[in-house]
Amino acid sequence: MSDLLIGKLIKELRKGNNMTMVDFAKKIKISQPSLSKIESGRQEVSFSLLESICHEFGITRSHFFQMVERDSIYHQPSPVIDLEEPIDANKEIENKIGELVSKMTFEQKRALFIFLFSSSRE
Repeated sequence: MSDLLIGKLIKELRKGNNMTMVDFAKKIKISQPSLSKIESGRQEVSFSLLESICHEFGITRSHFFQMVERDSIYHQPSPVIDLEEPIDANKEIENKIGELVSKMTFEQKRALFIFLFSSSRE
């Protein structure tokens, strides 16, 4: 699991709760420079600190890691596919889509299904 993705999520949650770095650092009992390093992915988050962070946001560690996984799906580099060979490219695209879908939560799969179904009706 990437320290960068964990840090980005903590920053996103902090900002979503309209908290400054100074205020949030005080709540979780660390210095503002340490929080800055965590949010930028330059410092690991200890288990006990993650527990405090999740408590402040009113979420479980499990939910936190589900959000990190969700973000990791959307921050993967785009696959390089040789479109000169349509049969091989088609198989590769299907495989990549299958990999992405298998990592999605039920809610994400449902949203994708609704989007695809509504697009096909137009």
